[in-house]
Amino acid sequence: MMVLILLSGAAGSLRAEVDAQPNQESLQVLGAIPVQHGGRIKPFESFAREAVLYVTGKGAFKKMDCVQLVWEWISRPEKWNQEPLIPVSYLPLARELSLKVIGGRISPEVALEDQAFIEKVAAARALSRTKEKLSTLDQKRLEVYDKAMFFKSIGQGGAPGWVAQPEDPRASWLAFAEMADPASALAVLYEPGAANRFMQALKDMLNQSRESAGGLLEMGMSVRFAAQLRQLLESGGVILPESILNHERTYLRLAPFTRAWKFYLGSLLMSLLGLIFFRKESFVRTAVLRTEILMLAAGMALHTYGFYLRCVIAGRPPVSNMYESIIWVSWAALFFSILLSAACRASFIRRVAALVSVGALILAQKFPAMLDPSITPLVPVLRSNLWLTVHVLTITMSYGAFALAWGLAHGAVIGFALHPQNEESNRRLCQYTYRAIQIGVILLAAGTVLGGVWANYSWGRFWGWDPKETWALIALLGYILVLHGRFAGWLKPFGFAVGSAAAFLGVVMAWYGVNFVLGAGLHSYGFGGGGLPYVAAAIGLDVALIALLGFWYGKAQHVAS
Repeated sequence: MMVLILLSGAAGSLRAEVDAQPNQESLQVLGAIPVQHGGRIKPFESFAREAVLYVTGKGAFKKMDCVQLVWEWISRPEKWNQEPLIPVSYLPLARELSLKVIGGRISPEVALEDQAFIEKVAAARALSRTKEKLSTLDQKRLEVYDKAMFFKSIGQGGAPGWVAQPEDPRASWLAFAEMADPASALAVLYEPGAANRFMQALKDMLNQSRESAGGLLEMGMSVRFAAQLRQLLESGGVILPESILNHERTYLRLAPFTRAWKFYLGSLLMSLLGLIFFRKESFVRTAVLRTEILMLAAGMALHTYGFYLRCVIAGRPPVSNMYESIIWVSWAALFFSILLSAACRASFIRRVAALVSVGALILAQKFPAMLDPSITPLVPVLRSNLWLTVHVLTITMSYGAFALAWGLAHGAVIGFALHPQNEESNRRLCQYTYRAIQIGVILLAAGTVLGGVWANYSWGRFWGWDPKETWALIALLGYILVLHGRFAGWLKPFGFAVGSAAAFLGVVMAWYGVNFVLGAGLHSYGFGGGGLPYVAAAIGLDVALIALLGFWYGKAQHVAS
């Protein structure tokens, strides 16, 4: 084992473990060290978070700091190899592994040493090479096995890369496993004295981690390791993108999107406080409502800054996966609400957008296994293509306008059902919904045309009835039908509100359904999985709510007549 090989050259023997508390400063020093993984240079903390999420399916495991946990995987792999880390949520697979599943999880040891399971994984892997569609059970077997192999790679020093190659820092970096041999590439690429000092610092830190309780690090060890690594890279003339790395460290520490939804929620609470307890004009009411606006502005500023940071870190607009698109769509909904609120002099619009954004951001934060927040490089087909960037940004901005319209439409339906006497107020809500849909239709139509331009550039045809293209067109036609129904008089205000809420189902299918349910077509770079039961349940509840409100509205109309 790589770690044991490195430790064999370290002076001193293992002392008895002593109780210790996590040293947050030492973890911060270790977490800030640049490493390479997944085609990107990033702080070790980013790698640790991604590794913990991938292996355990959770953003945090056993309430341990991700940097501490992954460093333990590196320094004490034999301990964690026997821990139930890998989730097994698919029932047929859980039944297959039976008693080996503990608390819905299995250990990497089981996944890598259970002969019957390994044989089934090998068969599934062979089948996948034939381009045959795998059963769900086979897919889940491969997922579990791949997670176990990734854990093994970390424990054996195969990931991440710690030392850049002086001739080309963008090439694969040297991992710990490649440094165990005294005649390794490290000794060839770097000045021997600097290489020896770095290796000694690494051995000392691994040794200290294994001696201490819980693999905890002393501040001096991590500082020395970071300093020796920096001196090693400097001796080879390696220049790292420090500005980008600093931006990523800021992004990790700030957690801008989490803070943003908390400010949005605070602004909603302020508005409720003002409307419920301070209805009459007064100094207190004015102060409360101004606080609402300030909190909304603070949330929007954090939301925007978070997007800026992801743009700088990734070197591209951050709308390449479902997580990023949800963040962008929620921002767009708020952006359009501010414009409409100013144009219509209606604060209700921005409050609805704040509510929609709170829900979207909480969704993005609470389901990291499905909505992966990792920053990853684009696949080659998506790089250096202006048409694609404009197309994706335009399409997803239209989703923001439609999400706003969806929220406003629900407000109108609720108003018609519960307060039918407030006809003028309800009609105004329909007018706001109408304006939001107009914005969305213009953007979705433009985005669809731009998508055709990109398709012609990439695949040699403007339109091919790909599932993504087809459902984008269906979503567009659905909203055009609602607008036409209103214009032609087919839909009265209540019917228009219901139709506007229902039309969002086309967006859900184009946005989520094609990538996460159908998983077919040329847009495979956006595919994902999971969440279908939750999405189906949410849609079912929404349809039931609209139906119930429609029943109440019809009953009220019958009584009135």
